[in-house]
Amino acid sequence: MRWQKYISVLTFILLLTFSSKAQDVFAVFPAALKSGNTAVLSKNFDKRIDITLDDNSDNYSKDQAEVILRDFLNKFSVREFTIIHKGSSPNGAQYIVGNLKTNKGSYRTYIYVKKTDDVTYIQEIRFEKE
Repeated sequence: MRWQKYISVLTFILLLTFSSKAQDVFAVFPAALKSGNTAVLSKNFDKRIDITLDDNSDNYSKDQAEVILRDFLNKFSVREFTIIHKGSSPNGAQYIVGNLKTNKGSYRTYIYVKKTDDVTYIQEIRFEKE
């Protein structure tokens, strides 16, 4: 009887963890941006990711994208990130639009994620100076 309760609780926790993976990306992203923690962000990167910084846009490998993002975020000393809007599309893609405030100005920020093989990956990040 004791084992059945243990297995039931464990199964519930595992199901909850797997079902909320996309929400975890969005929950982690604001705090990671505020702290400049690109290691946390890159855990959710797809193999290739589109990054746009103002007018410069390119497609990078996961490792290159982490370096590009780290260099960008290290330019700023004060960070505040607020989510303005969240949405999803019929094909399962999700996105958030936010505002990154820094000591050098504000950036409209777009994060696009998509589920592939039951794993949610960040596929695009855009920072546009406001």
